[in-house]
Amino acid sequence: MTLTGWGNYPTIDSHIITPANAKDVLANIAAPKGGFIARGLGRSYGDSALAPRVISTDRLDSFIKFDATAGLLTCYSGVSLGDILAVIVPKGWFLPVVPGTKFVSIGGAIASDVHGKNHHIDGCFSDHITTLKIATVSKGIIECSKDKNAALFYATCGGMGLTGVIIEATLKLRPIKSSHIHQMTLRTNTLEETLDLFEEHKKSTYSVAWIDCLASGESLGRSLLMLGEHADKGGLETATRGRLNVPVTMPSGLLNRYNIQ
Repeated sequence: MTLTGWGNYPTIDSHIITPANAKDVLANIAAPKGGFIARGLGRSYGDSALAPRVISTDRLDSFIKFDATAGLLTCYSGVSLGDILAVIVPKGWFLPVVPGTKFVSIGGAIASDVHGKNHHIDGCFSDHITTLKIATVSKGIIECSKDKNAALFYATCGGMGLTGVIIEATLKLRPIKSSHIHQMTLRTNTLEETLDLFEEHKKSTYSVAWIDCLASGESLGRSLLMLGEHADKGGLETATRGRLNVPVTMPSGLLNRYNIQ
């Protein structure tokens, strides 16, 4: 079938293999016909999850164990962050690091070692992974962590799928009292002012600036700086999806300086 990344470029024809379990993964990587790469939900930009042969983790999408007391979750690599949040938030837990979309698989989050708006305090996704199981061509399935087979562990976190196929992972969750976030938005007029406010609020759990890249001169770098903290009250309900579907691909003719501004 035809595959592409989140940026819709490049596009290639690929043979997709969708194993149902670890045994199937090993069988398909043991004697590969040319190169292959593992692929999660395809939200990476560029060509990081594109190859003539792709091992899709779509069917490796089950939970294995959830310790709601200790906040430890073990699941297969094809489980999405959205699926995890739907289960753990009502029980008072949250993912320690969340990227800009919940439509990312655990395997993809590890392979890209994604970061969130709390990177300055809590680091990357890999900082909260306790163990991994990886299917390799030469040695079969290997369990690794920061202490066991550490070289493979660190090479896999941020390794873009080049060390093997991530089968399952265990991660430490963050306790929360509410699913709500207290947000404060600060308006800045220059890049210098934006950076000064980042420094002033460096202890905020979440911080991100939307920068007006069309501004120039004295207004260069003007931004909206958003800060966030987990609320202590407000319930643990999760958001529900609306029924309105919007086309993903924006017509290129609508992307011009005037509309963007």
